[in-house]
Amino acid sequence: MLTIEQVGEVKRLLDEGRLSRRGIARAVGVSRGTVDKIANGKRGLVGIPPAEDLLERSAIAQRCPGCGGRVFMPCVYCEAVAHRGAVAGVESRAA
Repeated sequence: MLTIEQVGEVKRLLDEGRLSRRGIARAVGVSRGTVDKIANGKRGLVGIPPAEDLLERSAIAQRCPGCGGRVFMPCVYCEAVAHRGAVAGVESRAA
């Protein structure tokens, strides 16, 4: 999936009109089909927010104390399991 910045950059370059669609795809790092869909209005101008939390992750893989996997800390799997448990706890209290 594209980030919001990539979608915005494609739209800006299309509006500028100096590059071909192939050039835009190459410059932004997306497929030509994606550029065509944005240009023809067949793809909404939405995307995922930038992954700022990835900047906070460690640069060296480490052994996770929670699951034992070799990961870039903090462990996304353990975060997901903790979140799932918290959601299940809220649902059981609501019932």
